[in-house]
Amino acid sequence: MYRWISGILVGLVALGAVISGCGGGSDSSSTVTKAEYVKQADALCAERQKEWKAALASYNQQVQERNATNKLQVQEEIATNLLEEEMIPALNKQLEAMEALPAPEGDEAQVSKMLDNLSKELEKVEGEKNLVYGIAKSHNFEKFEEEAKKYGLDCSFG
Repeated sequence: MYRWISGILVGLVALGAVISGCGGGSDSSSTVTKAEYVKQADALCAERQKEWKAALASYNQQVQERNATNKLQVQEEIATNLLEEEMIPALNKQLEAMEALPAPEGDEAQVSKMLDNLSKELEKVEGEKNLVYGIAKSHNFEKFEEEAKKYGLDCSFG
């Protein structure tokens, strides 16, 4: 069971990576090239990935400290706390920052679609009564990751 929870948290780390690396805004007063946009979005993605990796390390440490290797309920409690307190807020921060980035001219629709997909899936996850299972059953983040990769972003969740 411990590996199952770790797998979910790794997936969340990956999710954060996708989210932080992809985004765009509608501020038409600032014009950026696609290369500039990708560089800025990738930096956001890397920051979220860093936060998620720290949360995963914290999860593993807490499981060890609480001797919960074979205690699914304790593992789920730890995972839920980290999701609520660290991982989901980091993902929201990434999404907001990406939405604030101006999209390259001509790419506004593509960037907006990526961010809309991310936002909708994040809302579904946040609306789940059980965040751990909400993340586990989420498949739309993969679609977002694919769109980001096609656009040239390094936003993997794995």
